[in-house]
Amino acid sequence: MEKQKDLEIVELMIAMYCRGKHKSKKGELCPECAELAEYVRQRRERCPFGDDKPFCSNCKIHCYRPDMRAKIAAVMRYSGPRLTFTHPVIAFAHLSETIKTKRAAAKEAKQKQRQTDSAKDKEEK
Repeated sequence: MEKQKDLEIVELMIAMYCRGKHKSKKGELCPECAELAEYVRQRRERCPFGDDKPFCSNCKIHCYRPDMRAKIAAVMRYSGPRLTFTHPVIAFAHLSETIKTKRAAAKEAKQKQRQTDSAKDKEEK
């Protein structure tokens, strides 16, 4: 996903979380959520995948510190379902991308398994 669009979506989700959990005013973030948003921006800028980056939940590299990973997971759990009602196009695009990525990973795993099975069959003969 394009870097800027990815950041906009994550920042939208952090803002939803902050309004709902920390009762911040619309358009403002509490210090904790502002720190998380800045951390996300920094990590996204340094991502080795660039614009080909999958969603963090589907990524092979976990570049967030464990404490920040827990915070962003809480944000996603809270904001994800609510995004369906407030921004259905974004929610559908995310769901579609997640399904596509998981199918590709399953297909790749199946192909590797076939290669492994084929190699074992050749060894047995």
